[in-house]
Order: sequence, then C-alpha cells, then structure tokens
Amino acid sequence: MKRDVLSSAPSPVANTPALSADESSWLSAIITSSTDAIISKTTDGIIASWNPAAERLFGYAPQEVIGKSIRLLIPEDRQTEEDEILTAIQANKTVTNLRTVRRHKDGHDLHIMVTVSPIHDSNGKIVGASKIVRDLSAELESREKLEQSETQFKALADNIPQLAWMCDPEGQIFWYNKRWYEFTGADEATTLGHGWKTVHHPEHEARATEHFLNSVKSGEVWEDTFPLRGKDGKFRWFLSRAHPIRGDDGNIIMWFGTNTDVTDQKQREERIQLLLGEVNHRAKNMLTLVQAIARQTMASGENFLDRFSERMRSLASSQDLLVSSGWRGARVEDIMSSQLAHLEDFIGTRIILNGPHVRLTSAAAQSLGMALHELATNAGKYGALSNDTGQVHITWNIRTDEDVNRFEINWIESGGPPVEAPERRGFGSTVIEKMTRIAFGYPVKLEFPPEGLQWHLFSVDDRVFESDFVPEPSQSEAPDPQSVPPVSGTQQSPSAHRRVLVVEDEAIIAIDMAAALEDAGYAVIGPVGSVFEAMQLLDETPCDCAVLDINLAGETSAPVAGRLLQQGVPFVTVSGNTPETSGAEFSQAPFLSKPIITSKLLTQLSRMLTETAPQTR
Repeated sequence: MKRDVLSSAPSPVANTPALSADESSWLSAIITSSTDAIISKTTDGIIASWNPAAERLFGYAPQEVIGKSIRLLIPEDRQTEEDEILTAIQANKTVTNLRTVRRHKDGHDLHIMVTVSPIHDSNGKIVGASKIVRDLSAELESREKLEQSETQFKALADNIPQLAWMCDPEGQIFWYNKRWYEFTGADEATTLGHGWKTVHHPEHEARATEHFLNSVKSGEVWEDTFPLRGKDGKFRWFLSRAHPIRGDDGNIIMWFGTNTDVTDQKQREERIQLLLGEVNHRAKNMLTLVQAIARQTMASGENFLDRFSERMRSLASSQDLLVSSGWRGARVEDIMSSQLAHLEDFIGTRIILNGPHVRLTSAAAQSLGMALHELATNAGKYGALSNDTGQVHITWNIRTDEDVNRFEINWIESGGPPVEAPERRGFGSTVIEKMTRIAFGYPVKLEFPPEGLQWHLFSVDDRVFESDFVPEPSQSEAPDPQSVPPVSGTQQSPSAHRRVLVVEDEAIIAIDMAAALEDAGYAVIGPVGSVFEAMQLLDETPCDCAVLDINLAGETSAPVAGRLLQQGVPFVTVSGNTPETSGAEFSQAPFLSKPIITSKLLTQLSRMLTETAPQTR
C-alpha cells in the first residue's frame, strides 16, 4: 500500500454500553457538522453512511453512493489500496493518516489524507469501518506555491551576476548564493557566520568589518568597496551593499546583501586617470615645444609668420601620424610622406627614397619628422631643390652591431648650387642636429661638400624602435647619387588678377585668407561661410578658381565642389581633418591641412591656374 504516513495498530474492542438517545443525537450532530468527510462502510467495502462533508468533497449525494462499493471513489491504479485497508480492518488494525488520491464525481483527482478504523458491535465483533477523509488540496496548493517560490528565488539568487548573501540582525551570515561559492571556492562550513573574513584582503578586512557592524547597529544601509579573493587566489574589487529587511513591527529581521564585481570599471577609471595625466603631460610638452619653436624662429631673423606656420604644419603632421597609430610610433615611409607632402611631385624623380619598413617610437618619429621638414625647406630654398636639376637621396636602414640593432638614415643632396657651410646656425640647424641627437642618442653628422649637403643620423641602440617591432636588417644599399640621371624641370610663374571664391565659415580665418590672396593680386569673391551663399555668388559672379573649407558649421561644401567640377573650375580643399575623411567631390582637388601656410596655398592656386586655361565668361 502506498502511504505517506501509515500506522496500523490494533483497535480496542468496543465492549462498551450502548449509547443513549441523547448521546446518539449528539454524535450524529458532530458527524453532520464535521468539515472532514466521515464515511462508514461494511467489511466488504459497501458504503453505509455519507456525511455532508463527504458530499462536498466527492460531489456525490448520499443516495448516489450509499449501498455502493467504496471502490467507486478509487482510481484504477490504486485499487489494491482498498484490499490492504480491508485486510487491516479485518485484523482489527487502524490505518492512520494515509496520504493518497481518490476520484471526484466529475473525474478529477482529489489529494486526501484518510484514517480508517474498525467498527465493532456490542459484542466486539468487527462489523465495518469508519473513514475520516481530509482534503489536502489547499495544503498541496500552498506547498506547490512555496516550492515554486523557493525554486524561483533559487533560480534568481543563483543566476544573478552578483555574489548574494543574507545575515541575521546581528550580522551573522546564514546564506550565500551559488555565485559566492563559485567565486570563492569556499565551503559552507567555513564562511557562514563571520567566516567571510577569510576571503577578504588583509589590508581591507578590519576596516570593512567595522564599517559593516556599525551599519548593523545603526540599521542604516551599508555600502563599501573592497577586494575579495577568488578560488584562483587572485583578488578582485567588489562594490558591496546590504539593506535591512524589516518586519511589520519595524524591527530588522534580516539583512540582504550583494557584492558586485567592479574590477573592470575600477581599472578603466585608473586608465582614464592615467590617460588624463598623460594628456596633460603631452599638452604641456607640446605648448613648451611650440613656445620654443616660436622663440627660436623669431630669433633667427627669418620671415616669422611663414616659417612658424610651416613648422607648426610639420608638427601637426607628426601629431596626425602618432594619433592615428594610438601613439604607438610611426613608420619611416609614413613620416616621409607626411613631411614631404608639399614636394610629392618630386618624389621618385628628384627625391629618391629607399629603405625597409621601420616603425619608430613616438619621440623618435616626431624628432625625425621635424628634421626632415627643415632639411626639405633648406633644400627648396638654397639646396638641391632650388634649381631644376638637383636631387635628394634619402636612404635608411637597420644596421646590426654586436647584436644591437641601430637605425640609420642619410640625406644626400646633389646637382644643386655649390654649397658652402653657413656662417651662422639658425633654429633649423638646431632641429637638424640637436633635437635628433637627443631623440636618437648619437651625434648627427652634418657636412657641406660643394656638391651638396649631407646629413647622417644614427641611433645609439634599438630604443628608437617600437617594443613590438622586430627589425630585419635590409640588404639594400643606398644608390650612388651620381648614378641617377638628373631630372629637368620648369619653374612655375604665379598667376595674378584672377577671381578666387573663398568659402570658409571661420570668420578670422576667412578674413586672413582673403587678405593674403588680395596681397598676392587675386580678386576675392566672398568670403562666404555657407553653401547657400556660395551658390548665390556662383550664380552672380564667375570665378577662375576657389578655396573650399569642407566643414561649414553643420554642412559640407560638397555641393559647391560638385558644381565647380561640372563647370571645370579648379579649387583647393582645406580642412582640419585628413584627406581620407573628405568626400568623393574633393578627391580630384589639391588638399591642404589646417593650419594653412599662405605660401603653399598661393603655390597651389598658381599651379592650377597655370595648368588650366582661363575661363571665358
């Protein structure tokens, strides 16, 4: 017999006097008013009585079941239970608190608890059995809800990303979620109560414990940040909070707490602070560098505005390279392209480049870029690039001496005017010699033979290479400058008295640009700062060329560029961004990065107007 609780015990023989009428009436009232179903049956299982509670429970009226077998109420798979019950009754035993299932009139199952006792006549003979049935539906429903609630709580508590715990009003922890045990690797016995101290960092445990116990005493919400040791032995930072849970009387009955892993967030905050410090450091260094360049340029007696602007452009180009690489240095060929961009027409013909792929550190790249700018400027004014036949050979390599990789680069000019050593050294010489020596750690060799300036730079060791760069010494050799045939060229004459449309939304820049163009003899149309105004001017006044800033306060000058392209009007693009970020409309036009060097702008305009026949209006 399937039982939750089954107690079969001998029943006392009912050898008692018969009940009086009052007693019988009283017993009948008890049976009728009982909330439990009370049923009597014969020893062969035929129902003899059926109280109102039985009718309510099973759905049968008395006349429907009295005289019928009790098996009417028993599901097919439990019929053997009745056999066992009848056997126990006939043996004068009581079946106590049997949890089982019976069938309702409408066919659904009823979960019940039943006690069946023998009934004796006045002679003690067993003549039947009394059956008391209690409905367990409400109890089972409550139990199911409780189990469901516990299952849901366990699923929630064990699957949240936080470590969670509960403690009593005195701060003794009595429960941890699954995440706690997974992270700490501790067992329940060692961490309950105040055992959590064993996973605290020794430098933070006393402070965190005191803070928590003070909150327990005051009843205030607790919050703290400290490291906890994982099962791998490593500490991670956690933001910990605990809230008091209060009963109906307002007293604290327990605390619920969580530990949230904030290690990544804390590390990000530290990196941000480090980055801010680095930005501050670099900004101050950059301001100092700009100040020095301005002071030295002014002291050199050169045309201050043009030379200072050129040097700022060189510095800005180096910064663009370094920013694009995340300040992980720059490749030598990229430095060349950046600093010789204004001479790109000469590269491959009058400027010969030869060297392997080498990536230098940020400091070395910046110093090399400034030096190359000064060398190129000097070559264009006085050296090999100041005439139509001279050449510059730039070669670089990695030389291995005693298992140490060293960087070397040579700038060799030929075919230019005869060279003489300068009587005085300006700021350019300071950059070419002293700045690079500081960055590369080795004296620079600067020579002035009649056939052309020669500049040789070496690094003292491999500190100028990026840490993840593996140098491979190149077997290529620098070409002999005398073996490369000279390339003839023609000097371009400026074009003046042409109409130039200026589209620039920064007023001061626009005014300064317009003034420079007018000083050079151009007739300025505008300047204007929007596409609408530019289109209006093009409708009213024809132009020979234009200068277009790409970004115009929320819009771009692409429509203006498109119209100029349709009309065959050349234009120069200026922007603070890189050429790669400009649209297709600007890809065919010369590109100048801000800050604009006036001489470069004038050169580009002159070149375009020389190559393009004047428009007939």
